[in-house]
Amino acid sequence: MKSLSFRLLLFNILLLFLPMGSLLYLDTYERQLLSSQEASMIQQGRLLGSALSAPDSSGLEKEALRILRNLDERVDARLRVVDTNGKLLADSATIFPADTRVSPEPSSKVPSSKSLEVFSEPAPNARLLYRIAVFPVNVIRRLFIPPSNYSTAEFYSGQQVLLGPEIKSALEGRYGSTTRYSTGGQVSVTLYSAIPVFAEGSSGASGDVIGAVLVSRSSYGILRNLYQLRLDIIKIFCVAIAVSLCLSLLHSLTITRPLKKLKAEAENILDTSLKFSGHFRGLRRKDEIGDLSRSLAALSEKLEKRSVFIETFVSDLYHELKNPLTAIRGQAELSIASPQKDDALLAGIQSEEHRMERLLAQLRELSSIDSGLENKKREIIDMAEFIPLLLKRYTRADGNLIFTDNAADKAQVFINPDTLTQVLTNPIDNAVSFSPPGGKIIITLDAEENFWRLTIDDEGPGIIEGSGTRYFERFYSERPSEERAGHSGLGLAIVKAICESEGGSSSLENRQGGGARFTLHLKISVCSQK
Repeated sequence: MKSLSFRLLLFNILLLFLPMGSLLYLDTYERQLLSSQEASMIQQGRLLGSALSAPDSSGLEKEALRILRNLDERVDARLRVVDTNGKLLADSATIFPADTRVSPEPSSKVPSSKSLEVFSEPAPNARLLYRIAVFPVNVIRRLFIPPSNYSTAEFYSGQQVLLGPEIKSALEGRYGSTTRYSTGGQVSVTLYSAIPVFAEGSSGASGDVIGAVLVSRSSYGILRNLYQLRLDIIKIFCVAIAVSLCLSLLHSLTITRPLKKLKAEAENILDTSLKFSGHFRGLRRKDEIGDLSRSLAALSEKLEKRSVFIETFVSDLYHELKNPLTAIRGQAELSIASPQKDDALLAGIQSEEHRMERLLAQLRELSSIDSGLENKKREIIDMAEFIPLLLKRYTRADGNLIFTDNAADKAQVFINPDTLTQVLTNPIDNAVSFSPPGGKIIITLDAEENFWRLTIDDEGPGIIEGSGTRYFERFYSERPSEERAGHSGLGLAIVKAICESEGGSSSLENRQGGGARFTLHLKISVCSQK
């Protein structure tokens, strides 16, 4: 049960880890944001480069300062203008008033622009929960992903001549870009884009380049948003883990506890002598476990009944076989002691031997019926036609047998013909044997719900009041001792076993006016209902 509970919990948690693991890698989203940021930087640089209208580099500085002041912090990147020698002419970070905000290049010694983002709260990636969650990912990245070969953002720090590779490309009339690691304790990069500035009246690769616009911006703002998104996902994941634990515990209690209870009942159902000492009580649950418990309860009940049947059967068999064996032994001893052959003793031995054979045959038949091992060929039989043919075997000396058919239609049953013969002849034989000479035996066939009801009324002495069910017990008989030689007391027990195996029933009671009434209920064939 512990294994089942653990696997259930593990399954629920794995369902959460799969999307969690994929969401921790937001590289695609990050690349899209960086691409959008670079496109924005290029657009701002091109607009500034197009707005600069100096005829040569000598008037470029004055025009650049004028335009940057007019922008008045309407840009979200750091803009710098250099001449053809890389000399810094204008810088948006020095034109705009200083403040306490984070610079796009944290290591720069110049104040930042007011247009940059303000981060007054601690970074999400500094939170303990975030560091714990991404620690395994960082370890994997350090082990399997080689670091990028970037220079640092200190490349232009404190310099007045800017001649990085991206600026050189721009001064040659081409677009230039590069990426450098941000410093100052920030885990981010700074993007640099350089756009050439052409002399007034010229454009394109064929024009004269009089300078370059350098646009730079740190990716820290993007990463901060990604960190916040990851932190939110981690929080949701932690809540989901807590909910998953509670649900797993609830499911474990609703699944494993009933199974443990069934296991305990199964282990205690038999005692050390392999006898039934308990049974499955079944659960009131309406799910599959409840169905299983009820099936086990029904199975244990059937096994217990079968066990009781075997015990009583063996006990009854012992007592019934003991009498003829005792008689055979006594007569055999007399025959041995007698000096002459005694035909009467030999006849008695032969009679008892035949009685034992008959008794064993009926016991074998009864056991076969109770065990459900009968597999005889069945067919549809109309009892309204079958019973009159069966009654022809009886003579007038057996009594006046009268059959009354009250069935509105064919009284069809689906049964083996020999089995039906046995079911009918045993109670009829009893009625004949207990009726006075010439007495009436009335056999009536009626329809009753899903059964055919057959009653056999005789004019005999009836049965002992209150002992109707005892007549169906094995070896029980109310006949005088001198008449029991040809009767084993198993006839009605066999009839009852057959009726119950066919889904019917049998009963015996006294009827008004004297005599006994035997009643049989046999299932109506489905074919007769169509």
